[in-house]
Amino acid sequence: MNLATLTELQNDFNSALEKTINKNFLIENELREINNYLDYSPTPKIKRNGLVHLKKANQTQIFKLSISDMLRPLFTEAVHSFLTTGKFPISNSTIDTEESLNIKKHISKQAFEFSEYYKWLIELDNTPQKTSKKSTLTHKQKLLALHYLGLDLRRYDNIKSAKILEPIIGQNFGDTRKQIPFLYGNNDEVRNQDNLEKVLQLFDNAGFEEIADKIKEDIEKIK
Repeated sequence: MNLATLTELQNDFNSALEKTINKNFLIENELREINNYLDYSPTPKIKRNGLVHLKKANQTQIFKLSISDMLRPLFTEAVHSFLTTGKFPISNSTIDTEESLNIKKHISKQAFEFSEYYKWLIELDNTPQKTSKKSTLTHKQKLLALHYLGLDLRRYDNIKSAKILEPIIGQNFGDTRKQIPFLYGNNDEVRNQDNLEKVLQLFDNAGFEEIADKIKEDIEKIK
């Protein structure tokens, strides 16, 4: 039997988390599937030939465990014990063979890893989702801020530069390409007083005194 470690369980879940559009649903669904897994009892279904077939319910869990149906009760008991007491003493009876004892030890190890995974999911579910702060800068102001930080695009092709900047500043490639030449000189298309004062506020708030002084000088030049 393979042992699914906490790290492996977390990695599988994080991979799914990166692809989903609803993180809260995915976490809560995984917790629900864990409870279903621990409460599992196959549903009998009688076939036409009279044989009983144990039908398993539809499952949407991300975790993968290799626990046979026969060992599920012991596994559930062990997980419950780890979650409530932090331990699971393995009973060693006189009728236990070396093989059966090894199976119990494996179930105990897997139950511990799984209980840690369950606790990790609970913490994840209770962690507030961080919302990214939306920039208040316009397209031109973003370019100006990069310019004052030292980005000199005059040495490069405007088209190539715009392609690089598009995913960085989240602005349209075509518009960026058109605005790049206006970063330099005294053209008021980009370097107007409103834009410069907005960028000045940004650098003032960040404590960039040297850059802020330079922007103030540039503002005086166009007044």
